Amino acid sequence: MRLRRKTHCIFWFLLCVSNITHGQDEVWKIPDTLKGKTYTYLYNEYKKHISDTIHAKLYLNTFLAKATIEDDKINKATVLNELSYYANTKKDKLQLIRRSLFESNRLDSLLSIPAYNNLGLFYMTHYDYENALEQHLKVLKLAKKGNDTIYEGIALNNIAELKTEIGNHEEALVLYKRGFNLENKQNNISEEAFVMSSIALAESYRYNEKHDSASYYYHSVIEVVEKEYPYVLSIAKINEGINEFYKNNFKQAKLLLEEGTPLINVNSLYYLKYYILAQFYLGKINESIDKDLAIYYYQKTDSLLTKVDIVIPEVRETYEYLKVVYEENNNYSGQLYAINKLLKFDSITSVRKINTSYKLNSEFDTPELLRNKELLIEKLESKNHILNMKFIFLLIIISITIVVIIIQFRRHKVYKKRFKNLLYELDNKSEEPLKTEIGKTPKDLNVDPEIVTSILDKLRIFESKKGFLKKTITITSLAKKLSTNTKYLSKIINIYKKKTFIQYINDLRVGYILSELKLNPKLLQYTILSIAKEAGFNSIGSFTAAFKKKTGITPSYYIKSLKNKQKE
Repeated sequence: MRLRRKTHCIFWFLLCVSNITHGQDEVWKIPDTLKGKTYTYLYNEYKKHISDTIHAKLYLNTFLAKATIEDDKINKATVLNELSYYANTKKDKLQLIRRSLFESNRLDSLLSIPAYNNLGLFYMTHYDYENALEQHLKVLKLAKKGNDTIYEGIALNNIAELKTEIGNHEEALVLYKRGFNLENKQNNISEEAFVMSSIALAESYRYNEKHDSASYYYHSVIEVVEKEYPYVLSIAKINEGINEFYKNNFKQAKLLLEEGTPLINVNSLYYLKYYILAQFYLGKINESIDKDLAIYYYQKTDSLLTKVDIVIPEVRETYEYLKVVYEENNNYSGQLYAINKLLKFDSITSVRKINTSYKLNSEFDTPELLRNKELLIEKLESKNHILNMKFIFLLIIISITIVVIIIQFRRHKVYKKRFKNLLYELDNKSEEPLKTEIGKTPKDLNVDPEIVTSILDKLRIFESKKGFLKKTITITSLAKKLSTNTKYLSKIINIYKKKTFIQYINDLRVGYILSELKLNPKLLQYTILSIAKEAGFNSIGSFTAAFKKKTGITPSYYIKSLKNKQKE
């Protein structure tokens, strides 16, 4: 989130809505009604008419003319930077910022902080990350030199945003926290700056999959945003809508996304990004509810991306989904279009290094897409060879089918062996948890051996009483139950159980349900979800992942094999 002093936040909003060019090279004649007016008067009138671009430019240009006539370099630098928010072209905006820097640096480099900040945002908007970072580092250096903690916090937030854009979300969160804490130490921090930094922090928590923390910062400012800052309300609601999506609260997510989108100023490239994200996640929500509506939102996402020619890595899945839809309908032109979009995403994100996960896309998915692209072009352009193309596709299908059959056969063979081993282990399993011999306490554990023995004994009781089946169990709640702290408990589980806490709980749950499924035939008639809940899991996904990690086979295969064994 791009932050600046209270007035600069407003100017950024104007950048989003303004389509007015600044004729900086024209001679501005001060209107008779404004002659003799003070800088304070002109600036205050400008702020009153900040949403009226015609009047706003009238006061700004008069301010600039007065500063030029009086050779007031400080005021001239200030107004040139602020006029840049109204520039309609990259060239005009860049020229105004540079003129502001020229004037301010002639006096004192500390006066150039706002212009350097603006220049960094300019480069950021145009995806020139190296230059953007250079400017934000200048702001950080100058802010520290001048003990300007507000702009120091702003610089940290802007650098954090750069890290977010290249996929370094953990590093970004650390910087966002530093910037947030730095700004909030100031007694004179504006309410608007607090709101903006809170939303930025919430967004970073979302990217780091810390959804409860993201919701906390959203709820801490939403009432203020709704009343005082409607132009950022859209971002707040859309961010929280996406956050609720990842918390599987799809109804609430849909509501927030639908509430946020009408508030977006789609003429702003910055705000448009969030509008596009809203369309994308509405598509994801509707994938399992209404396929036609999902396609509608994905096509709308594509239309917006194409119109402004931008790439948002987060929405790459749009074209993966559309590609499948076009394949199902034998729409070769649509497939080719989707593949070209995917290739563009992979190419641009690779150059920007936006996300390391795109390494897989570059090294595997992209070559595959290129091969598919060649086949599709050949099919579209060689209509006279349609029979040959059908034959080629038939061979491909046969080859894929053979490969799938071989893979399935091998997997079945492996699964069958693992299933037999599981039954053997269950038949020879001791009913009581084995006592762990602690021997000599490891030096790095740094815990009294008596405490270790006590905790291990309590863990055995916990296991025997099936305490792990409680869905809300956490390391904090278990530590409290065992009369210890999370640090000791985590270390002991890591060393003596040779597992993380989550893996320890999941393995106990899976071990329990393995025995229950074998001993209780009625349980075999339950749905996978019901069985998952019986074992203490909240979802099929987490249950399946834990089950397969421990056993090497899927729950469905294990259940099916048990049913077949019963029939035999």
